[in-house]
This record gives sequence, structure tokens and C-alpha cells, in this order.
Amino acid sequence: MTLPVAPHTATEAGSLPGRAVIARIRRVLVVALVAGFAYTAVTVASAGGCAGGSDGSGGFVDSAGRSTDLPPTCVQLTLRPTPLVVIAIGLIVLFAIGRVLKAVDERAALRTLDRAVAGIGVLAAVAIIVSHVWFQLVPLDDLMSGSWTVFSPFPFGTIDVSTEPMPGMAG
Repeated sequence: MTLPVAPHTATEAGSLPGRAVIARIRRVLVVALVAGFAYTAVTVASAGGCAGGSDGSGGFVDSAGRSTDLPPTCVQLTLRPTPLVVIAIGLIVLFAIGRVLKAVDERAALRTLDRAVAGIGVLAAVAIIVSHVWFQLVPLDDLMSGSWTVFSPFPFGTIDVSTEPMPGMAG
């Protein structure tokens, strides 16, 4: 004798089993995309200056205001995002989905996905804040004095430094 097989009933009338997990996975993906975009869009800044300038006769002056034949050095700093943060966001998503596949029950899967959302948000926020604070702490005046070192806020951002003579014509 065979027993009749009852159709699988969903937790809510007319809804797919595991609907909550699928919705939470979608939330993780949306948060990851928004966080990645926000990080790459907001982690940009620039600052620059020249140690001196030009005088009224078309010549150059140094940072102390003394006349010089050589153009003063100009320094340009540029903050830009690093791909490591975006890669880390992607790894969090992949790790969370892997843990969901191994979850014992729906509650454990939802908890894993909620933690992934929190981790992505914290990572993006910390990366943006650390990058900008670090960039603002770079002493631009010291860079124009001649000897300097700049440490980037690795792995949260990258600071590019370029130096060139001040444009203009002497004499």
C-alpha cells in the first residue's frame, strides 16, 4: 500500500519555500552593490600647492619670498579607492552564500546573511572614513619643503603623489 504524497506546503499561502532566505540573499547583493559604488564614488580627494610662486616681473619666488631663477616645486596629492575593498566585499558575499548552503536551518541562514550585511556596511564605512582622515592628516606644507614620505591608508585607499615645477615663464 502506498501513501498519497501531499504537495509541499509553503510557510505562507502562495509563497515559495525558503522565500525569506532568497529575499535576504537579494538584500545582501543590493547592499554589496550600493556599498561598493559608494566606496568608489566617495573615496576620492585631491590637494596640492606650490612652495613659492611668481613675482610681478614674471620671475619666480621661493616659499620665503626670495627671488629665484628656478621654478618652485608643486605637489599634487590624489586619494583614490583601492580594489582590495571591493574584492573584500565580494568575498564577504561569497562566504555568506557558502555558509547559507551549509546552514542547518532557515534561522541560521538568515543570521549569516544579516551578519554579512553588517560586515559589508562596516567595511565600506571604515574604509571611507579612514581614507579621508588619513588623507587630511598628510602635511602638505612638509611635502613642499623638499624631503618627504607619504604612507597610504593601505588597504583602505591609495594616495598618489606627483611633483612638478610650477608652470610659467621666468624672465
